[in-house]
Amino acid sequence: MKLKLKYPIAAGRKTIEELSFRDHTTAADYLAFDVRGGVAQNIALIANLTGTDEALIRQLRGQDYRAATRIADKMMLSDDEEQAGGEADPQKKPSES
Repeated sequence: MKLKLKYPIAAGRKTIEELSFRDHTTAADYLAFDVRGGVAQNIALIANLTGTDEALIRQLRGQDYRAATRIADKMMLSDDEEQAGGEADPQKKPSES
């Protein structure tokens, strides 16, 4: 998924015009989200999901940051919905299901 930035960011000689999110989350994304609180969590998560440096994410304008946060939130929520959608609990033995 790509997020076209309303306000591109100058990064050295390059201009970042969009963020490319992976199509899935990983445990490392959850770890990045868990280590910090509040906005720092979101910045770490967005950086992880896009393969972008946190310093660059910190430069996002408010509208772009909020749009990126919404995408990250949807990805995390999707994981929760898939888990709640009836997947077998790997911790349970077949006789406990």
